[in-house]
Amino acid sequence: MEYGNDFDFSYGVPDGPTMSSSGSDIFSVIMTVYLLVIVAAVMIGIVKYVFKSIALYRLAQRTGNANPWMAWVPFARSYLQGDLAGSMPLKKRRLQSPGLWKVLIPLIGTAVIAGLYFLFIVVAGVGTALSYSTGMGAGSLTLIWVIVFLLIIAAVALQAIEAVLDVLVNFHIYHRLTSHNMAIIHSVLGIFIPMYEAICLFIMSKKPYNPGMEPNLPPQTPNFGGNPIPPTMPVSPAASETPAASVSPAASETPAESVSPMPAEAPVQQVPVTPTESSAQNPYVNPMQVQGTESLAKDAQSTEAEPTENSAEK
Repeated sequence: MEYGNDFDFSYGVPDGPTMSSSGSDIFSVIMTVYLLVIVAAVMIGIVKYVFKSIALYRLAQRTGNANPWMAWVPFARSYLQGDLAGSMPLKKRRLQSPGLWKVLIPLIGTAVIAGLYFLFIVVAGVGTALSYSTGMGAGSLTLIWVIVFLLIIAAVALQAIEAVLDVLVNFHIYHRLTSHNMAIIHSVLGIFIPMYEAICLFIMSKKPYNPGMEPNLPPQTPNFGGNPIPPTMPVSPAASETPAASVSPAASETPAESVSPMPAEAPVQQVPVTPTESSAQNPYVNPMQVQGTESLAKDAQSTEAEPTENSAEK
């Protein structure tokens, strides 16, 4: 004889998602949104970096900077951006090297924040150990809150100092390319709007400088393949001399009509020059020149004698 119970109950409750399955779906949605945000932030950062680098490279070339390649190097392009602004007035003083401060301030602020964060970890670990061993963790908890407060103040102060320095640097770059008021507006909006600074610098790098604010570029000497003198074509001696046959007689002779008559001048009395012994003995005296002077002296005497003879006949 067999004894057993066979019960089959149905409560009419439809099968649905359990608590574990709904939690996994929510987690997957959150992770998907988080990954999309990270990808969008990375893409925006890359575009911003490229646009700003191109703008700084162009401005460095236009101002005659010797190192425009620094626009593509991290930290170095911050120095280049400050160098493009030049010295800036701060009340009664002038900030001579803003590029150096744009590099040092983030490094100093990051070092301070990292030190406070390391102190926070040490204090939290020591406080946890003391609370488990001796039950005295109240002092450590208070110190932890103090360190957290200092971390917040340091982070806010670092962001404020960097923002003020960026506004001053960008203003001194913009005011050479646009009006004073627009330079202030662009500098302030570049802090709050993402990619505004990169796009604004990119557009400004193509605009001409305001009158009287052009950069003082050094004079550039022409360079002809490494030589300061331009090359000349070699000319053969035969080609440089013009043959006499190539010159037409008509071109060489000036027509008489084109020559204006010169006014008559008073006759110049020629002094007869007789060869002396020194001239005869001097080897540097040209004998043909001496003969020419003798003939001129005879002609002068004959012309003087003719009027006297004609007056005597009369």
